[in-house]
Amino acid sequence: MTRVVSADARTTTAALTLLYGRWPPAERKLFVREALDSVAKGRLDLRHLVVALDGRHEVVGAALAVERPGREAVVWTPGFQNNVATLELGLAMLTELNRRLDVAGMACAVCFVDRGQSVDRQCLEAAGFPGVADLCLLRGDPQSLLHRPTPRLPALRSIAWSTSAESLFAETIAEIQRDGFDCPEVGPYRSGQDVLDSHGAGSLPEPNLWRLYYWGEAPDPAGVLLLGDHQGTEELEVLYLGVVPKARRQGLARAMLGDARQIAKSRRRGSLTVAVESRNAPALALYAGERFVETRRYAIHLRVNPHATPTAS
Repeated sequence: MTRVVSADARTTTAALTLLYGRWPPAERKLFVREALDSVAKGRLDLRHLVVALDGRHEVVGAALAVERPGREAVVWTPGFQNNVATLELGLAMLTELNRRLDVAGMACAVCFVDRGQSVDRQCLEAAGFPGVADLCLLRGDPQSLLHRPTPRLPALRSIAWSTSAESLFAETIAEIQRDGFDCPEVGPYRSGQDVLDSHGAGSLPEPNLWRLYYWGEAPDPAGVLLLGDHQGTEELEVLYLGVVPKARRQGLARAMLGDARQIAKSRRRGSLTVAVESRNAPALALYAGERFVETRRYAIHLRVNPHATPTAS
């Protein structure tokens, strides 16, 4: 009889090996070593690593969820012995992860899956992770983008991130999210502060990379731009770009994107990247107009904690 239990010192390496089972053996061993090193250094939390043990106490399946700041969790697709997925075993492991994440107070859990992985997607659907949309990964060249003029908007100003402005950033994001296009299923359950925490990953950002935009001397912010600079890479990432409902369709989003590419150029980054949900038609149109190209696409499977309370309550 198969049992689903927490991974321990004896089973952790075997569990990680199954989770990386789709990679060639040499790469798999490297990824497992890197994961164990990250655990030792406190960069990877395996508290929600579960294994399925057969009657001989051998690991025949593994599943992992990692909590992130902002009351969200990322779920890995389950791994199986001999890389042979079974719906029953996958469902049992994901059900246990759901129980743990609900107890931990996560508002939502998400899994990004290659669209062709039909068995994995069936397991997720059966475990309460419906497929809601696709995640489109886009890339633009800051150098070529700079040849395209950005709109000249009168009296547009911005302020840089500071801890004293944190609540203002969070309030503005909350206003954007109330009428947003990305994962509307989650919007009522995550506050603006949750979104900030998620993108900040628990650390303070570089002030110049997170900015709040205003129309002239208007007292209320009109937009938010959050950028992430991945040291050691050629990329600058657009983590979040949003405009409050009353300021939309006036060129502000394109102007903020123009600022992002100027920063990418000043930092000598070779590309500007962004992830956009497939239902967000305005964002996709914006990036297409700025000559971004799609580099990859994943299916988004999302589960909302059934015990979560809307943030407005």
